[in-house]
Amino acid sequence: MKQLQRKLLRDLLRHKGQMLAVAAVVACGISVFVSMSSVKYSLEASRERYYSRFRFADVFLQVKSAPEFYRETVSRIQGVASVTTRITTDVTLDVPGLDEPATGRLVSIPEYRGTLVLNDVFLKKGRYIEPGKPEEVIASKPFLEANKLEPGDRIGAVINGHKKELLIVGMGLSPEYIYEVQPGAFFPDKRRFGVFWMSRKALESALDMTGGFNDLSLTLAHGASEKDVIMQLDNLFRRYGSLGAYGRSEQLSDRFIVDEIKQVGIQITFLPLVFLAVAVFLLNIVLRRIVATQRDQIAVLKAMGYSNEDVGLHYLGFALIPVAVGAVAGTALGAWLGRNLMNIYADFYNFAELVYYFRIEDVALSVILSFSAALFGALGAVRSAVMLPPAEAMRPDSPVIYKPGLFDREPLRHKMPVPVRIIVRNLERHQWKSALSVLMISLAVAILIAGRYTYDAVDRMVQVEFSRKHREDVTVIFNDPMPPSIAYNFASLDGVLEQEFYREEPVRMRFFHRSRRQSIKGLESAEGLQRLVDKSNRQVILPQTGILLTKTLAEILGVKPGERMQIEFLQGKQLHREVLVSGTIDEILGLSAYMNIAELNRLAGDGGALNAAYLRIDQLKGAQLNTTFKKMPKVAGIMMLKALKESFDELIARSMTTSTIILTSFACVLAFAVVYNGARISLSERARELSSLRVLGMTKGEISFILLGEQALLTLAAIPVGFLIGIALSALLARALSSELYRLPYVFSAYNFLFAFIVIVIVSFLSALAVKKRLTSLDLVEVLKTRE
Repeated sequence: MKQLQRKLLRDLLRHKGQMLAVAAVVACGISVFVSMSSVKYSLEASRERYYSRFRFADVFLQVKSAPEFYRETVSRIQGVASVTTRITTDVTLDVPGLDEPATGRLVSIPEYRGTLVLNDVFLKKGRYIEPGKPEEVIASKPFLEANKLEPGDRIGAVINGHKKELLIVGMGLSPEYIYEVQPGAFFPDKRRFGVFWMSRKALESALDMTGGFNDLSLTLAHGASEKDVIMQLDNLFRRYGSLGAYGRSEQLSDRFIVDEIKQVGIQITFLPLVFLAVAVFLLNIVLRRIVATQRDQIAVLKAMGYSNEDVGLHYLGFALIPVAVGAVAGTALGAWLGRNLMNIYADFYNFAELVYYFRIEDVALSVILSFSAALFGALGAVRSAVMLPPAEAMRPDSPVIYKPGLFDREPLRHKMPVPVRIIVRNLERHQWKSALSVLMISLAVAILIAGRYTYDAVDRMVQVEFSRKHREDVTVIFNDPMPPSIAYNFASLDGVLEQEFYREEPVRMRFFHRSRRQSIKGLESAEGLQRLVDKSNRQVILPQTGILLTKTLAEILGVKPGERMQIEFLQGKQLHREVLVSGTIDEILGLSAYMNIAELNRLAGDGGALNAAYLRIDQLKGAQLNTTFKKMPKVAGIMMLKALKESFDELIARSMTTSTIILTSFACVLAFAVVYNGARISLSERARELSSLRVLGMTKGEISFILLGEQALLTLAAIPVGFLIGIALSALLARALSSELYRLPYVFSAYNFLFAFIVIVIVSFLSALAVKKRLTSLDLVEVLKTRE
């Protein structure tokens, strides 16, 4: 077998360009699989380790205020393993070096470090709070780093209407805030929102809640029913203004990280399959061409005594060796990509320790899939080599019987130049081969379209959320529901140009056996500072009666417009009402329910209440208003729309740039491999024909035009097909990646298609240059020798 090994090595070197193209495609597929698989496992393992180490709760409950002795009552509920009660509140912060007011969430912790509590704090830097020092706090790591603060710095806070100065003694993290975002927002703003852990006694004193709590967390015993425990909690705390207990799946931070892991899992399935499919195609056509050109060599090998198994294994090496090279390169590239992707996730999510796990299992599975694809692609060509009898192999191929094509008929034949007629005739006579080449190139175009689709989706998201829907400059969120007369206070502020208020009422919605804990947002109108805009950027009118649900929420409840559902108010008089579903709106973010505020006040059975204010301000008086906001009592938080947009742009830019570069690079490899292999194989098959044309008087430019023009036509035909596949692929991805938290809009910019077109044209041009060099250096005498 030493002679066959030398022959294999020699042939691989002769076809090194084509073999390297196959190896590159395999490497891309394996690198995506290995990197995404390792990232998915690393996120899951880091999440579970973090939750276990710091005792992340299974069920959560917020109340207005409840006596502390109910802690023991809850601990005796069947299925409850451990319980922690806390006091939490949102306050306005005066941060050194920040002109705008910030929002802080104060969370109580025991004064002594040794006490075991749920949702514990991981101390990243500094120390724990000391007993008897109510001003000491531990601040969240993202907030401190964004504002360049350190333990030892001080920060102002308005707690229950009183200005206090807090001393930061430590930098911390908690599994409860892996995704740290201000209540009412979807995008993190690290500079203007942070979590602060302070003494339970200090918060009890500041909020006049001695002997009480407003936040409860618990873990479940093994095999316990979460639904039954939640039901008992709701019945137990109904009188204390409970907003309804909920499980970990509805906890905002956990929902974001779970959705992220789900998206990574989808990418593991999608991209590697595309690259492996292309690898199968390339290996099949390359090997078939090698077998066809080495018929006489196969005959000689068999005549010399080599068995069918020897010959089969020899030609199988053409498939396995480039795949092996691609597997090694792809594994190394996948490990590097995975580590760098984890660094990006570390910017988005706040883990105590985000560990990257490189798993041999992922490598083994990817290699098995790759070699399986290689065997599948090589099977037909190897079988033809093994089954070829020596006597028949010694004879040249039988001439193919052709018949006149569509463009060989009069008068079309005389209207077309000879080189063009040769191109068209060859494409027409090899329709299946041409169609497969078009399909493979179009997949590269589709990956480029799908890769940049997220840019278009995010641009639409920004346009809808920050321009069309929200037109306010500032949102002021109140600690407690305020009477309608609060409007006069804001109207008197110098610099407020326009104001608008809304009511947000927590309810439980029911439709037959389905129910959902949700808030209803009562708006004065949908024509002012906040508008109702769907993901297609169309404005929706707020109904004067009935309720308007987001489409996803209506699907969860199983209710349709025109039907009536039950609403149970969780606060105030806790009334049960029946309301008409007036319509649905397909929004981008979250689950929402909207009503006219007057209708909501009527259903709630009170004189009306306001939870927040939208303000449009005079930017010239913004500094003066910021000072006023920082001192304003009864305010739980302030959101600046411009700051939220800047934070969103900053966070998204790095992740989108990285993913686009990766997908663009891989799509370029895919396109180059397909176009280059197609041209090289066409050159091998038509070398005698093209050399004959050179002898008959055609120039090198003319025969280059015949060969490369054919590839150009295939590429141009693939581009619109790739556009269509890319649109369909993007729609499938958008549907698969959408969740309750957000829905990606189906939108594509002209720049997306232009970008894909330019990239494919450049890649095709580069592959054409590589093939033209070989074409112009053809040895006419050698090529035109007649086989005996």
